[in-house]
Amino acid sequence: AQPLRCYSCHEPTPVHKCQTIQTCTKNETICKTTMYSLEDVYPFMGVSTVTKMCSSICSPSDVDGIGMTRPVSCCYSDLCNTDNSGSLRVTSVPVGILASSLCATFWTRL
Repeated sequence: AQPLRCYSCHEPTPVHKCQTIQTCTKNETICKTTMYSLEDVYPFMGVSTVTKMCSSICSPSDVDGIGMTRPVSCCYSDLCNTDNSGSLRVTSVPVGILASSLCATFWTRL
């Protein structure tokens, strides 16, 4: 079998500029995209940035060095992590809104 190929940019890059193709190693079977801003949901705020890479594991979010949680999208076919990986936006925003609503409800009852 041919190794998986993914779009790759290891530093936060505007979505439309992350065009480098990387051939993954044998144990990297996942194309992973990490979102660094949700500004694509609110286009008037600017450009969204992402990192993309081959990966051997996938979790629904990454936590960076300062404790910020970043939504992650994973897929399993050649060059599947294109700039229109919509599942990243659609699923992460409602979860974030739900979590903040629950926190607000919890704190007001104390």
